[in-house]
Amino acid sequence: MNFQCKQTYVPKKVCGAILAGLILFSSLHVNAQEPITINSDNSVTITYIDPKAEKVEVQGTFFQKGNSLIPMAGMFSKDGKAEMTNTGNGVWTYTSQPLSSELYWYDFVVNEDSVRFDKRNRDTTRDIGSTYNYFIIKGGIGDNFTDAQTKKGTLEYDWYPSSLNGMSKRRMAVYLPHGYKSSSRRYPVLYLLHGSGGDETAWADCGRLSQIMDHLIANGTCEPMIVVMPNGNVELAAAPGEDPNNPNVQPSSNNVSSMFGKFEKSFVPEIVNYVDKNYRTVADKQHRAIAGLSLGGLHTLYTSLNNPNEFDYIGLFSAQTTNALGDKSVGGLKSIGEGWKQLKQALPFLGGGSVDRKISSITGGESDKNLDIYDNFDWKLKNFFKKNPRLFYIAVGKDDFTKKLNDDLRKKLNKGCYTFLYNESDGGHTWSNWRKYLIDYLPRLFKN
Repeated sequence: MNFQCKQTYVPKKVCGAILAGLILFSSLHVNAQEPITINSDNSVTITYIDPKAEKVEVQGTFFQKGNSLIPMAGMFSKDGKAEMTNTGNGVWTYTSQPLSSELYWYDFVVNEDSVRFDKRNRDTTRDIGSTYNYFIIKGGIGDNFTDAQTKKGTLEYDWYPSSLNGMSKRRMAVYLPHGYKSSSRRYPVLYLLHGSGGDETAWADCGRLSQIMDHLIANGTCEPMIVVMPNGNVELAAAPGEDPNNPNVQPSSNNVSSMFGKFEKSFVPEIVNYVDKNYRTVADKQHRAIAGLSLGGLHTLYTSLNNPNEFDYIGLFSAQTTNALGDKSVGGLKSIGEGWKQLKQALPFLGGGSVDRKISSITGGESDKNLDIYDNFDWKLKNFFKKNPRLFYIAVGKDDFTKKLNDDLRKKLNKGCYTFLYNESDGGHTWSNWRKYLIDYLPRLFKN
C-alpha cells in the first residue's frame, strides 16, 4: 500500500502566532522557577533569572563564620561566593549543602561587579543601606522567625516629642502583645536598641522581633510585654524615607555623633516618660528592661548606669561596653568643643559654615556637656549594683571584634564581685547571633 505525503499550507500569520506562543510558554516556564526551593534534606536550591548575565554568583549567610563570608569544604571560591550554573534561557541555579534551622540572607553578584537581590522573592530585609533576600529553614530555632498563625501581636510606629538636635519629634517602633488592645491590663516594658547604621526598624526587620515575641509568648516561654525600639541615630528622626521633613536621607553606618551622650541623656526624660504616659505600662524599675546590640549596647550600658533607679534588667549583645574614644579622647574632645565655641564668639564670621558643622558634629557642638555621661564609670557601676539589679546579661561571639571589650568589662565586674550572666556563642558580629541572644534573654525577664 502506498501512502502519499500530504503537505499542509500554514499561513505566515499563523506561524508567527504559534512561534510567539512557544516563546511565551518558554518565558512562563522560566519565570515559574521558584526563587527558593527547600529540599527534603534541608539543602536549598536558589534560582536567579537574568538572560543578559554572563556570570552570576550567590553570596549569603549560609557561608558565614565569624564576621565574613568564607569558603566551605573547597566548594566555593576564595571570597566566599558560590558560582551559579547557567541551565539555559537565562536561568541560573545553585544548590547548597544541607543547612541547620536558621534564617539566612543572600544576594547575587552579577558579572563580577553588580550586587543585586531577587525581586521575584518577596522575602527581603534591609540592613543599613543594603537589601537582601532571605529564607527560613524550620525545625529548630528558625521556627521562631516564621509568622505566627494565631495570637499575633501588633507593631506600631509612634512619633514622640523630642528636643534632640532641635527635632520636634522622633519615631519609635512599639510591639504590643496579643490581647493588649482588648484588655485593660498593664505590661512590663523592654527597651530594645539597634546598632550603628540601624534605626527604629532594625529589630523588627532584621531581628524578627514580632515573630520571636509572638512565638515565645504563645508557648509560655516569656512574659507578655511591650517592646519599644527607638531610633538611636541622633542625626535622624526616623528611618530613611520615613521622615516627611527629611525624605531623601540615605542610610549610613557612620554613627559617630551618636557616641557622645546625647541619646543616653534624652532616654529617660523623653522616651521612657512618653511610653509610661501613653501606653499601659507598669511604671517602675522592676518592670523595665533595656538591651541593645553593638552601639545599642553602648547606649544600654550608659543609660542604665546613669539611671540606676530605672531598669532592673540589662542586656548587652556584642556591646561596645565602653565609649569607643576612651577617657582621654573624650576629655580632649571636650576641650576642642569648648575652644571652638570660644573662637566662634571671638570671630563670629566662623560660625555657620561647613567647618562649623563638621566640628560640631564631631564634638557634639553645644552639647559637649553630654560627654559627662561617660565619666566616673567605676563609681557609677558600684552605685548601680547597690540597687540590686535582677539581671546583668552579657553575650558575645567568640569571633566578634567587640569580644575584648566585653572581656575587659567582665574582668571589671568580677573584680567588684558584681553578679552577671555571660553567654559566649560561636560566630561574630551578626544578626544570627543577636537573634539568638534575644531568644535567650527574653525568658529571663519579669519573672517573680
